[in-house]
Amino acid sequence: MSVVKDVDGARVTEDPGPTTTHLTVIDRGAVLTTSEVIERTKRIREVMEKVMKTGVHYGVIPGTQKPTMYQPGADVLNVTFRIAPKVGKLDDISDDDAIRYRVTVQGWHQVTGELLAEGIGECSSSEEKYRWRRPVCDEAWAETAEDRRRAKWAKGQGGKPYQQKQIRTSPADVANTILKMAVKRAKVAMTLSATAASDVFAQDLEDLSEELRD
Repeated sequence: MSVVKDVDGARVTEDPGPTTTHLTVIDRGAVLTTSEVIERTKRIREVMEKVMKTGVHYGVIPGTQKPTMYQPGADVLNVTFRIAPKVGKLDDISDDDAIRYRVTVQGWHQVTGELLAEGIGECSSSEEKYRWRRPVCDEAWAETAEDRRRAKWAKGQGGKPYQQKQIRTSPADVANTILKMAVKRAKVAMTLSATAASDVFAQDLEDLSEELRD
């Protein structure tokens, strides 16, 4: 005769045989069923089609195969699946020449209080788009020290190259932006992991230059 009892919080059926005891663990919801996984994927695509907007919640980066999720898109998915993002760890790894942060964002289920996933994001003022800026005028560029200015080649209309004058940005001027970008990247990474939406969305491709995307 089979006996049902609790073992470490799970229901276990003992089925004594002639010489051995067969244990069958009955799942209590720790594992999603196949139909639940399918339904979750359908929900993500439905939200994408009916709620999200291109250019606001996600973007299609030229030359990429999947749309890239933006922070507003991650916020929508977190609301949909009742995920509460929380900064779990913040590392200041700055030096004298650059502001740099590495952030871990955790995703907590608002109903059960369970930790669903973590995402890590990093940002530095040494990244191309934060390290350099256009000078106010040619005189400002000329008065800037040679090791803090440059003339960069860029693509113009029709792909025609041209030179663009740039000067170094003060790291302190972008410190808050660097922190927020690190948090954003970590939040998007956490959301994609918690919702298993990586097959639908890519991440952070909008932060790469055209050359790096290629």
